[in-house]
Amino acid sequence: MTRFRHRAVCVLSCALAWALLPASAGAIEIVSPKDGAIVPIGTEIVIQVQPSPGDDIDRAYMAQSDEPLKHNNQTGFFEQKIKLRGDSLGPIAIEVWSKNSKGIKSTARVTVHVNLPPVLPLISLRIHAEQRRMVLEEIGEKRDLQVIGEFPDGTVRFVSRSALGTTYQSRNEEVAKVDANGAVTAVGVGETTIVVRNGDKETQSRVVVRPKQAEGEKKET
Repeated sequence: MTRFRHRAVCVLSCALAWALLPASAGAIEIVSPKDGAIVPIGTEIVIQVQPSPGDDIDRAYMAQSDEPLKHNNQTGFFEQKIKLRGDSLGPIAIEVWSKNSKGIKSTARVTVHVNLPPVLPLISLRIHAEQRRMVLEEIGEKRDLQVIGEFPDGTVRFVSRSALGTTYQSRNEEVAKVDANGAVTAVGVGETTIVVRNGDKETQSRVVVRPKQAEGEKKET
């Protein structure tokens, strides 16, 4: 029993000693944007990073990048501008990493939430050029429509998802159906038109479903 108590006291003492040790060098912090920040879709944001006080980190990097962030002598932060993808919605992770002179690597991560602005006007709406006439070779084949919108700020973004206000309608669902996010499915042989709308803008895709060629049958040249 005495030996057991002695061992328990040692374990507790070691745990307390470990807890009282100073934090290891190499810590890095994302100053901006703050974790949980809400930003509009397509926004250009500035990533600002700083090392912990007294650390000798002289470079910081975005995750999976070997190109260092630039140091801003005026702010004292490592900085990089990034433009969020025009079709990005919901939580987006931003991660940075660094390494000090002792080779200790540290990382920091925040998550921003990309929302739609109150008004999302469109100058134009179009379908990817290769999909304005879509040929499906067999029943059940699926294809995702790539719908592109141009906005007043000069940006061009994919707006295929229904969350961005785009709607779809097949003029003949016995030939092809389309779901809320632009996935077209061949149903029967023939031709139909998929009508795509967003606000007051409209575009179309002609869908051709061909009969499945019998095995061994030669294709026409």
